[in-house]
Amino acid sequence: MMDALAWMEQSAPSIFMREDFYAYFVALILHAWGMAMLVGGGIAVSLRVLGVAQQTRLAKWRALFPIMRLGAVLALLSGLALLAGYPAKALTNWVFALKFACLLGATWLVMNMARVSFSKGIEPVGLVKMQAALALLLWLGAVGAGKLLLYTNRMLLTTDGQFETLAQLARIWGSG
Repeated sequence: MMDALAWMEQSAPSIFMREDFYAYFVALILHAWGMAMLVGGGIAVSLRVLGVAQQTRLAKWRALFPIMRLGAVLALLSGLALLAGYPAKALTNWVFALKFACLLGATWLVMNMARVSFSKGIEPVGLVKMQAALALLLWLGAVGAGKLLLYTNRMLLTTDGQFETLAQLARIWGSG
């Protein structure tokens, strides 16, 4: 697996993301916008289901779903670009998996709430409110995990072509 990660980090898209003056930062900005639309909308919907802003009709909140979809697409595409730059850093970090699991879980819960309550115009009760509370925790968990990604990586294979294989890199690290 390590040789595969080292190979990915030496691929043209990976090198481009690391070495182009703008690529990484543009992808990072687009990722922040996409996550803001997805997670922000998800938090707002979850809070509404939990009773915040109850004076507004549930049907009006459906307008957030196209924005959330656009945010999901933007976050996914920019996230793949960021992943291309440092695949070993992300794919060997359990916090990356946690962030992804939180996002998938929260998205699934909100889609289910939308199907049950929003499409039928039924004010949420019971199980739907429990789903909203869990979704809110997962949205917040995804944001927290995303911020922790900056500080929790243990592997960075990027060598920018100086070493042929991970074995060569390991020999050099071991000799110091």
